[in-house]
Amino acid sequence: MDRIIALSEIKNAVENAYESFKSSKEGNVDPVLDGVDTKKFGITVTLADGTVISKGDTDVASPLGGIIKLPLSTILLSQNTPEELIKKSGHCPCTAKPGKPHIHGAHGIRAISAIEPTDDPDSKWNFIEDRMTDLMGTAPLLDDKIYEALKKKAIDEDIVNELAKDGYYLYDDATISTDLYIRARSMTATTEQLAMMAATVAADGVNPSTKKIVFDGEIAKHVVGMMAAKGPRKMTLPWDMAAGLPAKSSFGGAIVGVYPGVMGVAAYSPLLMPNRVSEKAAKAIMTFMHKLDISVFQSARLVIDKNK
Repeated sequence: MDRIIALSEIKNAVENAYESFKSSKEGNVDPVLDGVDTKKFGITVTLADGTVISKGDTDVASPLGGIIKLPLSTILLSQNTPEELIKKSGHCPCTAKPGKPHIHGAHGIRAISAIEPTDDPDSKWNFIEDRMTDLMGTAPLLDDKIYEALKKKAIDEDIVNELAKDGYYLYDDATISTDLYIRARSMTATTEQLAMMAATVAADGVNPSTKKIVFDGEIAKHVVGMMAAKGPRKMTLPWDMAAGLPAKSSFGGAIVGVYPGVMGVAAYSPLLMPNRVSEKAAKAIMTFMHKLDISVFQSARLVIDKNK
């Protein structure tokens, strides 16, 4: 059975989500983002056919942070079967020793290390950067200040040596993989770029704007599955149940979600909860989904009537 909603309903839901939280001042900015405008707030919905609905400060670029795992997953699943990737990500000597704290970013570093080619950082980075651009339809930009700050933090925490001490399994050079991961996390994008990236996944790998086939549509379900399994980091409530939308978040304040076959949703505010997830962005996306009474986990197929 199909569940039909009008395009006007989506526009109203975006408006409602924005208006409900535009005045909120809850949360704090990550120290790495010193000087960012805390009043900036925006939400963008991009349908799988390329229709864009935006409200607020949707042209403000923020660092990808953990959202980088979305484009990385499209690469890894293009280069590995799901079964091969499961072995690489979960069935290897890659966890910290008992009693030791988790090494921040270790899983992301391992993901970067597993991307081919290895032993060729320039080619690997070009591949990653091109994938981000193809997904978004426009190129993300590197924030040099954030890159240098995160690189200094990694040096201070001695991450490369800590990975070696813990026997953390990598598929490429640790120094190279760590640097590329930091660089990837420091790339910046707007909610309009992020929503287009999510819409490309929703459209089975075809960018709705450029019409370019970015990846084999068969892997889209696995990309969304990985997003649903992880979700925004350390949420105190089950995100998938609360929002009904598989998503990834960034310390920069952005959250991006994918509704397969239907749309990509992205929201941004630099004000973070203690778990480093944006307070306003999370509430805006939940409100948007609740207003429409939709969830990717519902049995009905969602159909959008653009004539209403």
